[in-house]
Amino acid sequence: MPSLRLPRARGATRAAGAAPARRTKTPLGRVTATLLVGTLAALGPILEGALGDGRGWTIGLLLLLAAPSLARASGPRFHPLDPETYIPAAYFLSVAYSPILRLLISREFSLSSHETAAMEVAYAGAVGCALACTALSRPKEAPDLQRLVPAHRPKATLDQDWATILVGMVGLGLVATWIATIGVGRFFSMNYASNHLEADGKGLLTGGWHLIGVAVVYLFLRVVSLRKAGLTVPRVVSLAGFCFFVSFLLNTIMGRRGPLVWTILSVALAAHAFGIQIRRVWLAIGMVGVLFYGIVVEGARAEQGSGLDAQISSASAYLDRIENPLEIGELQRVYANLVSVVNEQPPIISYPGESWVNAFLILVPKPLWSERPLGLAQRYAMWTAPDLARRGAGFAMGAAAEGYLNFGLAGTAIEIAVFSGLFFMMPLLVAGARGSPLLARAAAVNLASFAYNQFRGELTALLKITVSLAIALLAAVVLTSVVTHLRRGLAALGPTRRRSGQRLRDPRLGPSSALGR
Repeated sequence: MPSLRLPRARGATRAAGAAPARRTKTPLGRVTATLLVGTLAALGPILEGALGDGRGWTIGLLLLLAAPSLARASGPRFHPLDPETYIPAAYFLSVAYSPILRLLISREFSLSSHETAAMEVAYAGAVGCALACTALSRPKEAPDLQRLVPAHRPKATLDQDWATILVGMVGLGLVATWIATIGVGRFFSMNYASNHLEADGKGLLTGGWHLIGVAVVYLFLRVVSLRKAGLTVPRVVSLAGFCFFVSFLLNTIMGRRGPLVWTILSVALAAHAFGIQIRRVWLAIGMVGVLFYGIVVEGARAEQGSGLDAQISSASAYLDRIENPLEIGELQRVYANLVSVVNEQPPIISYPGESWVNAFLILVPKPLWSERPLGLAQRYAMWTAPDLARRGAGFAMGAAAEGYLNFGLAGTAIEIAVFSGLFFMMPLLVAGARGSPLLARAAAVNLASFAYNQFRGELTALLKITVSLAIALLAAVVLTSVVTHLRRGLAALGPTRRRSGQRLRDPRLGPSSALGR
């Protein structure tokens, strides 16, 4: 009989002997760190008063965004995939990269008055981001492999594996249905703007990409967990994961850079949270590759629908025209919108907080409510470029700008704090928790991977992504239960048939003939 003396889990003795002290110490440390960061927030106005022309706001913003990494619960560290570094860096790209680059290359080392006003708003958002990331920081935990790799079926394809593969297939089916509504021939021949217009009002179908993304990350984590346990990976798991990942290349054909980048980022975040060390040099190479990929796709989509040769020529010509690769057009446009909103204050909301209320109302599918409110990006487009808006265009309405339109500087700080804490930091904590299931980790990192994309977007888009990922998670859980019941039913049915056949045979009839077997 095996011994009942089980080895203590790592840290069990400390938890058993000094639990009250542990529970008292950790919150006190977070409170102290958060108060220090809050005190640091007063530095920006002081520096701006002394230096002027946006210099003070810029220095204060950089100090605030570095603070969460320095006040990290596991000790000071700057790593691009740590939540305390990753989230502030994503916010930095959305509001501060472009003006700081302009500040550095200017002769006077200063910003214009309009840009200085926008930097003040960006600084308010940095306060919210730094406070949220510092307050929620937690020590990193190693995954519990004994829980993640079931001992009763260590080498088998699990019911949850089959369920997640089915979820990915449903996602592919939704995307295929969307393409079928357009027509395959027209889909591959229309330009970039028409492609975006065809997706308007069809979020239920295009949301299939989020289902596929959850499947990709889950299957990747399944492979990693089996490898860590020294076990063989079922072929269906690795093959399905590869096929789902390759399907994201379709977005490149559509001229969309984001989906493939966010999927790769989701995998990287999942690997980092799982304890896989990724060297910073490889991360740097990946960032350069993403930059080059984005430039090529942006150049190619100018001739989208005109054939592969025309797109390659367009991408090559676009690369030749670039004088400074550090000047990223997308980031410049996002910051230009912030400058416009702060200085011109367009009348696109009727009352404070309207866009936050509408963000939940817009979740109602358009086929069910054709007159649902317009998103803030569409309203801004109607105000600044009505002709484009009539064709379905929308300009990137960053979270900082949305918060400012609703409640001024306080609104920016609140919206960025909610984005950073609720939608990005907490999912990454779930992904890095010791006992988190693989499916929860996959959904969490998929949500957190949209940090930059949603800092440059509005609440409406983030809620849509969250709902899509929640549906994917719920579908995987329900399908897992269905697959489990089916497997158990089939397993029980076979032996029952054999036993019932043996009972019906009278022993006095003798053994069965060879023909009856």
